[in-house]
Amino acid sequence: MARLVTRTIRDRSELVAFFNQHAISYTETHGDADRLLGYRLELIRRCCQGRSGVLLEIGCGTATHLAKLAPGFSRLIGVDISPGMVDAAWRRAQISPYRNRIELRVDPAEELRTIDDASVDVVLCVGALEHMLYRAQALRQVSRVLKRGGVFVLLTPNGRYCWYKRLAPLLRCSTRHLSTDRFLDRREAIGLLQFAGLRPIDWDFWTFIPKGDMPRWTGVILEGLDRVGRVCRLGACRGGLILTATRAI
Repeated sequence: MARLVTRTIRDRSELVAFFNQHAISYTETHGDADRLLGYRLELIRRCCQGRSGVLLEIGCGTATHLAKLAPGFSRLIGVDISPGMVDAAWRRAQISPYRNRIELRVDPAEELRTIDDASVDVVLCVGALEHMLYRAQALRQVSRVLKRGGVFVLLTPNGRYCWYKRLAPLLRCSTRHLSTDRFLDRREAIGLLQFAGLRPIDWDFWTFIPKGDMPRWTGVILEGLDRVGRVCRLGACRGGLILTATRAI
C-alpha cells in the first residue's frame, strides 16, 4: 500500500483538478467493490423508505450509486463539481438499461443552479460532503431543492472513529486525501443539518473501514472492532455515519 499523502487545496480550481485527475482511473480502494456497493445500496434504499419520483445525488462522482438506483426512480440527476467525474459518469450511464432516466451535470453542490426549488423527492450524498469546501452552503441548497416530505440521505465518515482520532495519529498515518477534508461527528453533522434548514429524522453508524488508506494489518484490527461496535453500540469503533433529514419548514 502506498502511503497516503494529503494534497494541499487552496481553492476550487485545485479541488476540481484533483477529482478530474482521479476520474480517469477511479476504483474502489477499501475492499471488494461489488460487496461494498451492495451494502451501501441496501442502506440507501432503507433510508428512502419506498420513495420514488426524482432522486438527486450531489457529488455523484462516476455515478456508481445512481446507476444502480435507477430502477426505483422515474428521474435521476447526478451533479458533480468535476467535469472529469461527470464524463466518467456518462460512460457508466450509457450502458444502463435505464439511461433515459439519468441526467448528469457539472453543477457544484454549493450552487445547484440547474435544480429548481422543491423539485426533488430524495437527495443523496455518499462520501462527498467531507470533500466539499463549503459544506453548510451545500446543505442549504439541499434544503432548497427538497420537496416537502422529501428526504436527504447522507453517508459520511464518522469523525469520532478510532482510526481518525487514535490509531492514525499514533501510527503517524495521514487520514485526509485533501487538506480541506473534514470528518464530522454526529453532533456536528446534526448541527450542520439544522443550521441549513433541515430537520434530522434518524441517524446510525455504518461499516466503513478506509482500508486503502492504512496498513493491511490495521484493517484487520478495525474489522474486529467494527463487529464489537455493532454489537455494543460503540460509535468510536464504527467508521461511517448515516443520517436522514427532511425540510424543517
